[in-house]
Amino acid sequence: MSLKVFLQKILKISFDALEEKEQQIFLDIACFFKGYELVEVEDILSAHFGVSVKYHIRVIVDKCLIKIDPFPQILKLHDLVEDMGKEIVRQESPQDAGERSRLWLHQDIIQVLEENKGSRKTQIIILNFPYYEKGVVDWDGKALEKMENLKTLIIRNAVFCESPKHLPNSLRVLEWWEYPS
Repeated sequence: MSLKVFLQKILKISFDALEEKEQQIFLDIACFFKGYELVEVEDILSAHFGVSVKYHIRVIVDKCLIKIDPFPQILKLHDLVEDMGKEIVRQESPQDAGERSRLWLHQDIIQVLEENKGSRKTQIIILNFPYYEKGVVDWDGKALEKMENLKTLIIRNAVFCESPKHLPNSLRVLEWWEYPS
């Protein structure tokens, strides 16, 4: 067993001690929001969960899984903790990204959208290509139909050949730069 795997097993003890909502918030932060301002994350996750998430974030901080820089309030977490959170999500469906609750890797997102492999398990998609690389998504616009529980969709720096034919009723946060209408 490698040192990294051993350390992640130790860190997972703190994760397992969290309540379910706190686990979900932690996974969102680990997969998407490292380096984001706390107020922006609180806004997005409050819309996602329907409640104020400040208390739950404080619990996660108290368990030493995340850290908040004092000024400006930026969310930080160690790379090993981030990797642990992403691996927990990846293990939901190791072979099929469309069956995962969270999608953050642009290769996975493009495959899911272009091949219509989304599912009702998908809750958050954040497609954020680097500024120097404009991503192209060649889809038919129907992939979001299967994502009945999609709550957050953020797309930055990507070009879509078609506009979506359907947006789920569950959607609470939508940020789409260069929306293809």
